[in-house]
Order: sequence, then structure tokens, then C-alpha cells
Amino acid sequence: MFIEFIQSLYDQSRPLPENPDDYTSILEDIEYFHLSATVYSLLKQQGRIEQTPIYFQNQLQKEYQTILYNNLYIKNQLKLVLDTFEANGISAIPLKGILFAETYFGHFSARRTTDIDILIRKEDMEKAKMCIQKLEYNVEGDSPSYHFHRTFSKMMPHSPVPLTIELHRDILRENSSSFEIEQFWKCSIPLEGYKHIKQLSEVHTFYMICLHGWKHGMDSLKYFIDIIQAIHVLNYKIDYNTLFKMAKNDHTLKRLTSTLTVVYNQFPHLNQINSFPFNKKSKIWWDYQEIRYGDRQSVKGFKNLIRVHLSEYDQFKHSMIFFKRWLFPNKLEITNLYPPSIKHKKYSIFRGYIKFYRKKFHTLFRALSYSKVKSQQKY
Repeated sequence: MFIEFIQSLYDQSRPLPENPDDYTSILEDIEYFHLSATVYSLLKQQGRIEQTPIYFQNQLQKEYQTILYNNLYIKNQLKLVLDTFEANGISAIPLKGILFAETYFGHFSARRTTDIDILIRKEDMEKAKMCIQKLEYNVEGDSPSYHFHRTFSKMMPHSPVPLTIELHRDILRENSSSFEIEQFWKCSIPLEGYKHIKQLSEVHTFYMICLHGWKHGMDSLKYFIDIIQAIHVLNYKIDYNTLFKMAKNDHTLKRLTSTLTVVYNQFPHLNQINSFPFNKKSKIWWDYQEIRYGDRQSVKGFKNLIRVHLSEYDQFKHSMIFFKRWLFPNKLEITNLYPPSIKHKKYSIFRGYIKFYRKKFHTLFRALSYSKVKSQQKY
């Protein structure tokens, strides 16, 4: 029902559900995926909010107001950070978040935002880090060398959840592609009112949100809506042939085509806006029931992880690098996953590895058992 509801939001030839009882489950799904602000904004923009039940309207509006205040705080914090970078001559590009909502959804409150992501040149990272710390954000631990961002946080007023800032030097892990972040910088344009602060080009924005959705296994409808909204706004400005040539050169083509195939399969009206040149419906792996009701740490989640990283890296060596990192994490990653205890500090790393491999092999055993049962059921 929820997929059909989202289809009706973006394809207005489809009517909204007429049965008031349907909106109870739709509202549950909206809240599960944190889409209240987006759904409320789209219905208001289309003048169709009155076609929904009163209780549905009231709940959406209530949650929209909460998101409005949170996003306003984040918007002000983003401006403070960007102004600080500008004053210190640090080049930066805001990613997703508030700027994406304003540009592609029409208002900063039309899309729930929980953090601030900013692209920084590698050579400016330490300088940017000091600027962030002066704004009273705390560094959140260390990161492995192949990670492409540093994380900072501080508490938000009237919120139990802290505001997180991630400073990115890249958007993909090292040795997972041939992607060069410099292309994003070269094609970026100055953000209004700034000299050093840039905005991604339209093509690179679209490229980024597709790769971002893939990285998360398209495990939320919010990734679909980001891509759908961009397609509606950009329309023919996205030349898929040019985009796929870029992705082929970056060795991200399988990731890109897989993601867009899933989106177009669920929302076929997009072909009327910008026709998708691939047709791989027989290989669709995405399932709504799994992402909505399945356990993301389950056997299915484990099998999806294997599928993604065996079949959706363009080069076999990139798959092997992933599996090496996944099977043999370094001490820093183990420490972050299983912090040392005071009682067993001397053997904490060893204990961490034991916990890590016990969990991995338990899931693997369940996956193998599940596959065996399924194969027996076929016969």
C-alpha cells in the first residue's frame, strides 16, 4: 500500500487512496521511514492535503512542525560552519541535507535532516577540524585510514539526539572504485554569497545521491524519494548516456545502474520524465517487505550484503578488498565496535575479535541453514 501511495504522490494520474482506513498503515510507514515532512510538503504543494483524513493531516502537520524547528537549528549551524570556513579560506561543498532540501524540495523543512555533511579538500582537513572544534563540536573517535570522513557532534537544544557533522574528503571508500573526487570540485559552482563555498553541479548531485542510496542498500524509502525528486526537478538535464560513461570510467557503473533499475521498477512513471536506458527487471533484488519488516541484521541482510559486494562492484579486486576489510577488521575498528572494558582492559582487543567473529559465523551459519531449508522446500 505504501509504495502505491508514494506512486500517487509523484504520478498525479493515480488517485490517492479513498478508504480512510488505509491511511492508518500508510501513516505507520511514513513515520517508520521519517517521511512526514516530505509527504506533508508534497500534499500541500499539490493542493491535495484535504483529500486525506483529518487525523492523517493533523499527525503529519504535528511532525512537520517538529522537523521545521530542528531543521531551522541545523540550517543556522550549517551557515555558522560555512561562514567559519569562508573566513578561514577553506574550500567546502555542502552535501545533501539542508541545501539539498532547499534546492530540490523547495524548502529547508520539506525533508528531514539530522546531520551536516560537508566535502573538504584532503589538505584542508586538519584546518577544518580545528574550526569545527572551536564551534564546540567534539571529535567522535578515530577512523581507519581508508575511511573518507571525520565525525563531530554536539547536543541539540530540546533533543536527545546530538547534531553530527561529517567532514568528507571523498564520497567513496578508498580502493572501492577508480572514482576521483576532483571531478566534483572542478564542476562545482560558487554558492551565493561565498567565495570559497561551492555547490555541486546538478549531474554530480544526482550521481552522489544514487551512490549514497546504493551504499545503504536502498533500505529506506527516503533514498527513493531523493532520487525521484531529483529526476522530477532536473528532468532531461540528466543525460543517462553521459552519466553512465562517467560511472564506467569511475568503475561505479554497476552500482549506479542497479540503484536506478530498482527505482524505475518501483516507480515506472519516471520513464515518462526521463527514460531509463536499461531493463533488468529479471534481476531485481529489492523487496519492500524486507526493508520494512525484515531484520537488517538478519540472514536476508547478510545475503544482500554478499550479493551487493560480489555482483555490484565493477572490478573483482574491489570486491576482494571489501571482503578483506569485512572479514579482517583492524584493531581500531574492533575497538570502536567493542570498546575496552575496565575489568578486562588487558585482553580487550582479543575479546573484541572473539565477539566479532562469533557474530559473523553465527550469521553465516544461519544463512547456510536457511538456504538449505529453502532448497529442501522446493522439492
